[in-house]
Amino acid sequence: MATKSQRKATRSHRRRAAARGLVRVEVQAAKKDASLIRALAETLRDKPARAAALRSTLASALLNPGIRTAFDVFGSELPDEAFDGVFDQPPRDSWREVDL
Repeated sequence: MATKSQRKATRSHRRRAAARGLVRVEVQAAKKDASLIRALAETLRDKPARAAALRSTLASALLNPGIRTAFDVFGSELPDEAFDGVFDQPPRDSWREVDL
């Protein structure tokens, strides 16, 4: 249990952070990613010039995936070999009669 002075210090710290527009975020990540996430948070928090570039890069990579529809896939710059075997269908034995 925290003492009264520790609770007051924590409350003051959180109030000052909120006044700066900061919020507390807790994440669980793999141990190998912890230093990366800390560096990411520090950049976003304390380095406005680098944060803008980082924010736009992350937003484009995570929030706006480039491929949304089948048209995007087939209209992409993928080589034709990427689609080998996708559209191979056995020929039909009988065709449906169509009355035009």
